[in-house]
Amino acid sequence: MSSNLVKDPHASSSRTERNETPATLQEETPQNNAPNETTSADEGVKEPVYPGSKLFRVNIGSQNAPEYSQLSHEKNNKRIIFDGFYNCDVPVAILKILRNNHSGSTQKELERECQILKELEVHENFIRYIAHEWDEDFEYIATERCLFSVADLLDPDHMREVSIKKEILKELGAKEILRQATRGLHYLHQNDFIHRNIKPNNFLIKEINKIGDSPRRFVVKITDFRITRKRNPNPSQQDFLSGSVASQGWEAPESKNENKELSTKLDVFILGCFYHYVMIALSKNEANKEKPKHPFGNEYSRRGNICNDEYFVYKDDESEEKKNHLFVPDDKDEDEKEVAKLIKRMLKYNENERPTLFEVLESSYFKPSGNYEMYEDNDKTKKPGLCVIFNVQSFQDGQQNREGSDVDRDALKDTFNKLGFNTAIYKDIKSFDLKSEIKSLAKLNFKDYGCLVVCLLSHGIENAILCYDRRYVNINELKYEFSLNKCPTLYGKPKIFIVQACQGSLSQSETGIVAPPANPVSFFSKLIPAPVILYQHFTGGLESSPSTVQLKNKDVKHTYSAEQLIEMKILDDARRNPPLMDFITIKATLPGFLCYRHPEEGSIFIQSLCKALSQEYFYKIPDEGTQHLEDLLRCVQVEINEYSEKYYWQTMTWEVCLSKHIRFRKGVTVGTDVELKEGQLRYILKP
Repeated sequence: MSSNLVKDPHASSSRTERNETPATLQEETPQNNAPNETTSADEGVKEPVYPGSKLFRVNIGSQNAPEYSQLSHEKNNKRIIFDGFYNCDVPVAILKILRNNHSGSTQKELERECQILKELEVHENFIRYIAHEWDEDFEYIATERCLFSVADLLDPDHMREVSIKKEILKELGAKEILRQATRGLHYLHQNDFIHRNIKPNNFLIKEINKIGDSPRRFVVKITDFRITRKRNPNPSQQDFLSGSVASQGWEAPESKNENKELSTKLDVFILGCFYHYVMIALSKNEANKEKPKHPFGNEYSRRGNICNDEYFVYKDDESEEKKNHLFVPDDKDEDEKEVAKLIKRMLKYNENERPTLFEVLESSYFKPSGNYEMYEDNDKTKKPGLCVIFNVQSFQDGQQNREGSDVDRDALKDTFNKLGFNTAIYKDIKSFDLKSEIKSLAKLNFKDYGCLVVCLLSHGIENAILCYDRRYVNINELKYEFSLNKCPTLYGKPKIFIVQACQGSLSQSETGIVAPPANPVSFFSKLIPAPVILYQHFTGGLESSPSTVQLKNKDVKHTYSAEQLIEMKILDDARRNPPLMDFITIKATLPGFLCYRHPEEGSIFIQSLCKALSQEYFYKIPDEGTQHLEDLLRCVQVEINEYSEKYYWQTMTWEVCLSKHIRFRKGVTVGTDVELKEGQLRYILKP
């Protein structure tokens, strides 16, 4: 944001500052029935914040204004936030701030907040910036409109009764509220900002757009960055605490110590107070069944208690009088026991004893509990999974064939067969046929399979692979075919996508990133020691990439009715989880970069992955001492690094949305070859 625009007290009333291409996490649904622009508030319609503005408030100044016209409900809140619209149809929350009364610090806070909103709006748990306008008297910051805050949701004394409270809590629950709040704050920390004003009012609940008749979905978003500070990542040039601190005692013991270095651990302490607030309200333990509360007392006493290192919260006082004030986990609930331990770690007086937010998110409370049940020892008719391998080794023009890919194909087939998986193999498939086969696969009944593995071996660009007919197919488009509404019999079971394909034409060297060469073959032959030649999958990375999935109406309609989902005994569980869930996508390289393959020995990625799977699961006792797949992938990267030191650097990546751990084991019987024919999986008879 240009600071001279903000500071000019005589700015034109018609000026607007807005991102030309704002990050849209959930596309806003235009409200076609929105009333026309008018300055009449008494008629109960929209009113412009000032002539020529693109922002409109709802019912400002009207005696009959509905309750939602003013969105901020915090006591003594100096920031009044109004319900409104941008460009007549985009719902927004409008913050109105008096300009002429600004002190220097307030003006700096405003500039900093606008900067943060515009720079960091891309995270799903971060409030989305819409517009910034001003006239001679006021400034207006518009962000996406949310339903209400976590305080509104959980505290019955905070505002009117929330009509959809049960629906939100059924969808999110305590753990998901805390996870998403932590992810939003962690994103701020990753960008070297310290929030310093964490409290239940500053975590908002947003309803995201529904697809068809799917259940309503909600997310938690962090907001209010007025006293957020930028932290210098250089340890030798660290900043110190100064300026305003949060109100009502949502602060850490060191918050007012100006000799203290600015640290992310300050936010961790305050977030621990927020955890306690949420758990008191949502605990299964009857001892906590009351309105949420701060662990250090009411708003008048908590500041003194926080700064008192002898206060019982720091001393683990187990007396009944003290325990009754704190969150008491339910003895039968392992999650509550884990979060109670986590809160104790976060509420340490000494900041050096507190965990980082990364450690919080990696804690056992947020980690998946249990393993997916893929193996049925008592039922020999059921298989742990099906592995489908699409190997594109040759192309119709005869150019850029992928020598050595058959070695990868065989390694994957042999590995998953030994893990008990049946395997199906497709060779040199065209783009239309690939989409068709995936759709047919999604229509199968997977009741006898505990998992699906899809392997895509070809050339590629970012998030897309090249088929035999030299047309690209988007990987996400293939994944979405296995969503709840298209493949319900795989719901709640892991779906693993393994992608051996380049994601662009950049390379990595010992000192940084290497741009794509004009003559790639000769360039690489100079860098890689003879006699080994690693073939790069150079596909013309500058071609337009079909990396955006365009779903049509027919793609998002429900294939299965609620009655059918009830018969499958998955409807109740499906209502508590997203329809796209239990996926892990493992890619050979980072977005924008090349990956490598030996013409005789196969690719670095596939060979390292198969080696790690066989070493971990073929010879160890099942479920005892074996790593789950995510941890094993870190070992795969170590194996890739050993190749990289000899030849050329490559970084594997994976995307995860899992509710449990994936742990393979050696199959009781070896899997067999199958093929998809006439809508059914059939065993291939061997001579």
